[in-house]
Amino acid sequence: MSRGNALEALIAGLHGNPTDKADWQAVIALANHTLLTPDLFSSLARAGQIHQLPHDVREYLRFVHGCNRERNLRLRAQLREAVAVLNRSGIVPLLLKGAVPLFLSSAGRVPSRMMSDLDLAVDAGEETVATACLEGLGYRDVAGARGMARQKDAGMLELRSSRANCFAPPKLVRRDGLRVKIPPAQSRAMHWMVHDLLKEGDYWRGRIDLRHLHDLARLAESDDLDWTSLQRSMSDRTARNALDTQLLALHHFFGTRIPAKSAQRRIVRFQHWRRIFTATHPIIGAPLRLAGNLAWGTWRFSRAYGLARCRPSDLLRRVARTLFNPRAKI
Repeated sequence: MSRGNALEALIAGLHGNPTDKADWQAVIALANHTLLTPDLFSSLARAGQIHQLPHDVREYLRFVHGCNRERNLRLRAQLREAVAVLNRSGIVPLLLKGAVPLFLSSAGRVPSRMMSDLDLAVDAGEETVATACLEGLGYRDVAGARGMARQKDAGMLELRSSRANCFAPPKLVRRDGLRVKIPPAQSRAMHWMVHDLLKEGDYWRGRIDLRHLHDLARLAESDDLDWTSLQRSMSDRTARNALDTQLLALHHFFGTRIPAKSAQRRIVRFQHWRRIFTATHPIIGAPLRLAGNLAWGTWRFSRAYGLARCRPSDLLRRVARTLFNPRAKI
């Protein structure tokens, strides 16, 4: 089965509509690569379509979903423990990305989203105290990675400094005696977009993080996102082009309603076409992907993101990791 057909069948499954005569081995391989296997099962189960799948496919998806559920329950307990120790020191952390729905989930029920870490932010003046609190729980910095971990846990915990944005302030949420701050939906959407398209370079490299795109689609369904205000908040023309390219992908894969003007600029339409083409034709689209990697590398060097201070061996390792590690992207 071609990558394009497998991608089409996976998207249909995430909509709760299993495709007839799908090559489920190829679909599952793509779902595993993009970290969407548990979401595929839960989407089909909610739609009452899970029994339409072949028995072995259904049982495999059920098994992965069950394992991920147990992992997320452990992550949820880990998150609550970290929030509790921070609260005792007067710190109310800001939850980011997957930590938000994980904290808000009811007891015994957790999101099906596959996660590898927990992201929290505190005010700059609270970082030292917050780090000491987590070290008191046994957390230690992980060599070669951003984050802290304990051997007994299901995932790492990444503590960072919170940054202001142009949207509404975070909302204070109290649950079971714990206090956290939840960013508004606009901020959460912008965080995902800026992280993937600009920080990870997906806009230049022609890549798509399908799991994050699925997250954005679900966020748009549950909250009234103002895409126009997001566009206005972008720092420059490149950032606005990147956002509109992501909006076109949202509409293409998940039918999300977006402003009509998002598709007006030629560069945006070309970037959207390039991402879809390389996602569905990874072999013949390889030259486009290589050109994008080179463009992103040039952009990074032009802004000296700490690369000039790297030793040659470290720089080569980072280049190789950047070019050859797909990181669950398509």
